[in-house]
Amino acid sequence: MKISVFSSFVFFSMIMSGCATYKTAVLKKPVWEDTSAILANIQGERQNLTVQQIRDILISTSSRLTGFRANIDLALTTPDAKVPVRCTGLILYQSPRSLRAIGAKFATTLFDMSSDGNRFWLYIPPENLAYTGESNTFHKIEVLGISIFPGDMASLFNYREILQGKQPTMETWPAYWLLHMLEVGNEDVNLKGNLMIDRVNAEVVRCELFNPDGSVRLEAVFTNYTTQNECRIPQKIDVRWPTYNTTLSITFSHITVNGVIDPKLFTLSIPEETQIITLN
Repeated sequence: MKISVFSSFVFFSMIMSGCATYKTAVLKKPVWEDTSAILANIQGERQNLTVQQIRDILISTSSRLTGFRANIDLALTTPDAKVPVRCTGLILYQSPRSLRAIGAKFATTLFDMSSDGNRFWLYIPPENLAYTGESNTFHKIEVLGISIFPGDMASLFNYREILQGKQPTMETWPAYWLLHMLEVGNEDVNLKGNLMIDRVNAEVVRCELFNPDGSVRLEAVFTNYTTQNECRIPQKIDVRWPTYNTTLSITFSHITVNGVIDPKLFTLSIPEETQIITLN
């Protein structure tokens, strides 16, 4: 009996000690909800700047970037796609709003998209289909089971356009500034967006843009900045459109900044036999 009691005690102790070595998993918050880890990795002396100084820095930084070319790893999640759409490819940007993105997988081009800020074209070679429509609205691409907002990606490279016509106000926090971009009318004031800017490098960490009704239209997080040709470029951008439950993650590599880009590269070559669908 004593042996039995002792054995039970040892067994219980082993179980309890074993359980003590395991901790309840702490779920990592999405980057949209918590940017503290990103800010914690930015080391250096924190600056004290005014709203005008920050605005001038952002506009100056954006003005230096006239062109951009990079390889990309892309992941897109959307409610209509059962699994994330992943591919590699190429992105081209020319200030102020010209953008071209090509995605491929297993040496096959999945899509080729171009936007001038007003109108976009999307060519899907495997389906022999092409779509066109306004850049500054959401479009559902039925054949791919995804939704896209072509004009948004170009705007994320151009803070001048985001700040243009806005009256900024600022909150100062220990690790960052929060810039509120206000549109001031004769009778009302509308919040058009927020920029979170780290206080060490004065670089945008997070961007929020709002719909006219005040709901969040877009959230973007910028990480892993690198210096290229006197320009600071994020090597990763994560974008979310909450209304459509759609996210896009882009990682850049082999980046070339302000090189010569032939304007013809922003015009797609679409075969004559391709079916063209106009989206309203």
